[in-house]
Amino acid sequence: MEEDSLKTGYETRDADVRDIAFTLAGLAVAAAIVFVLVYGIFRYLEYHPLTETQPSPMAEIAGSQLPPAPRIEVHPAIEIEALHAQENAILSTYGWTDKKAGVVRIPIDRAMELQLQRGFPTRKEGAR
Repeated sequence: MEEDSLKTGYETRDADVRDIAFTLAGLAVAAAIVFVLVYGIFRYLEYHPLTETQPSPMAEIAGSQLPPAPRIEVHPAIEIEALHAQENAILSTYGWTDKKAGVVRIPIDRAMELQLQRGFPTRKEGAR
């Protein structure tokens, strides 16, 4: 038979159906055993919960100590709105930046008007 296959260049007989059936049956039995084992483990764990929980080793160290910055934001949308409100208040009001040095801030709209009135610095044509 093997010589016929070599002469023709392809397999001349079919695969044995019995071997395929035994392989499929073995796989089905193995899958059923795995299913029963996993189901049994889950049922055991359902009725025998873990009674002793180990304390976290990190809980003993810190008590109420906060971690270093940056920390996770609890409500980032609210916090970003508060930040934008604070920035807008700084950009739209008068106030001291450094009172000792006599440095003040002015609203950004007023600063733009003053800059337009005074003009912008330009480069002289001869300097290149």
